Amino acid sequence: MVEELLQSNMKTLCIFATERFLHDYEIQDERLEIATEIQMEQMSGQDTPPGILAVVKIPEQDAIHTDGMVLALDGIANPGNMGTIIRTAEWFGIRQMVCSEDCVELWNPKVIQATMGSIFRMDVVSTDLAHYLEEEKKNGKAIYGALLEGENLFKKTAWEDGIIVIGSESHGIRSDVLPMITHPITIPRAAGSVTESLNASMATGIILAMASSLRS
Repeated sequence: MVEELLQSNMKTLCIFATERFLHDYEIQDERLEIATEIQMEQMSGQDTPPGILAVVKIPEQDAIHTDGMVLALDGIANPGNMGTIIRTAEWFGIRQMVCSEDCVELWNPKVIQATMGSIFRMDVVSTDLAHYLEEEKKNGKAIYGALLEGENLFKKTAWEDGIIVIGSESHGIRSDVLPMITHPITIPRAAGSVTESLNASMATGIILAMASSLRS
């Protein structure tokens, strides 16, 4: 992840690495400082520190743009899910994500770890999601919502650029956001399945895979 960080536009302030780590990996950077094993354990939030850490300036939030496909998250609270969604979104070519203001903190260490470096390249904006979607709906933007009832995702034959809204596993898409959905879609359950819902990151992956195939 540090290697991917240094190849991104993020501003790296300093890098800490242990001598044991540097024995296996050569790093030439003026911001590099040697840390002892004990210091690394004290700084790292992981049970088994990898031996390298970077301190990075949190970037200013960019303005929201709606070019191409945008992913919108409504109340995603689990950091692992958030990180996996960011990583999955980058895989399928998403460049911007819009999050409700109560989503898990983007710079939560567990979120960062789960992104596996994608966070350094993804534009993620936090805003009043219902208001944002209301304005985009007025502008004629297609707004897809992942719901338990809607058009069968696997029977869709076309997909226009728009905004894909994913709700949390516990609450789904909330009541103030639901009226903004113009294209409700659902991932059908197999006959006999009694599972209540899919994991939010898994549902995102399935939807983005279908959207990608229908747009290409």
